[in-house]
Amino acid sequence: MIVLLSTMISLTYIATSANLPLADTRLLAVDRALGWDFRSYLSLINDRPWLLSILALAYRAIGLPILVITFVLPLAGFYRRAGEFVTAFTIAMLVTTCVSTLLPATGVYDTIGILPSDFPNVVPQAYYDGMIKIPALRDGSLRELDLMHLDGVLTFPSFHAAAAVLYAWAFWVVRWFRPLNLLVNGAMICATPAGGGHYFIDVFAGIILAVASICLAHRISALCEGSKTSSAREGDTVSVQPDPVVSV
Repeated sequence: MIVLLSTMISLTYIATSANLPLADTRLLAVDRALGWDFRSYLSLINDRPWLLSILALAYRAIGLPILVITFVLPLAGFYRRAGEFVTAFTIAMLVTTCVSTLLPATGVYDTIGILPSDFPNVVPQAYYDGMIKIPALRDGSLRELDLMHLDGVLTFPSFHAAAAVLYAWAFWVVRWFRPLNLLVNGAMICATPAGGGHYFIDVFAGIILAVASICLAHRISALCEGSKTSSAREGDTVSVQPDPVVSV
């Protein structure tokens, strides 16, 4: 996972530097066609500080579940689920990077002209950080990457939303943790538009991507299990030769 994250996050910066035409207007058009209003969503959480605090905490917690899943689940005996999670996570990151290369976007705040003073309680720091790096990557002024200070620079599909679904699925094998699991990862999904400046279609695309990645990971796991079973059966087969006939 350390190698995967270091490699893939670096690749997202390279993908952003491709500087293809931005897709913000198209993504916003999809949101509006479906009747999703970003300003109404911000008003809802801006007027409820308690809700905003929960969502902010959930949004920033994206890295912690990775450690728990890759270390604790195997220790608890859920080896296969941990392996499938790493596989699904890898697939989701690869697809997100490829799609975002072809459909780059900066985010909804700037596109619809929202100012910090419009919703003063909402401080989308991740979005602000991205708006510093994305233009610099696209115009070529940022070419040196620091692995200890890499931020998310992808918009469509939302990897925050995809990760929340992957985490919820990975932890589902722990029965007693299911209520809190749904609450935490549901909050992460709800926080994604505000925290990262994502369009709502980004979130739904991320959810669909996660489900598809899980299905593909299940398929890969089943194929590996079938191959291992076949090999074991072949290894257990003992060739019995008839006793030699001895003429006296």
